[in-house]
Amino acid sequence: MATTSASEHLQIMREQDLAHIKVRGPFDLAVAHTVHGMLADIMAEKGRCYLLADLTRMDGIPTDARKHVGEWHKQHSVSGVGVYGASFAMRSLATLMFRAIRLVTGKPTEMAFVRDEAEARRWIEALRAAQTAARGGRHVHQ
Repeated sequence: MATTSASEHLQIMREQDLAHIKVRGPFDLAVAHTVHGMLADIMAEKGRCYLLADLTRMDGIPTDARKHVGEWHKQHSVSGVGVYGASFAMRSLATLMFRAIRLVTGKPTEMAFVRDEAEARRWIEALRAAQTAARGGRHVHQ
């Protein structure tokens, strides 16, 4: 099943247990709510969720959106995030944000910054396989 949604700042596509987002402009609070809604739906249905993020045209994360992301992660745990196209500034900001989330929640988020979509998809597939093997081949609700 693949579903697609788009707005001025966000294109989001769902592929089974994966959400693929393409952000244009700021990752603002409206974008965060949309993305987190889909991630929560996938987690509720599949028991896990991976995020594939194209940040090629993303230009920031306002403070209110950063706060929302941190609060959301206190209640939810994404299985892995593969990011491509992020500038040095966006990689730095995302890394700091997820380190802070890990300190607050005690839950690390598997994340990789890679060159392109194909590499991000390979990384997510390898992570999915490793996580499934670690659970004895079972999908487990997180």
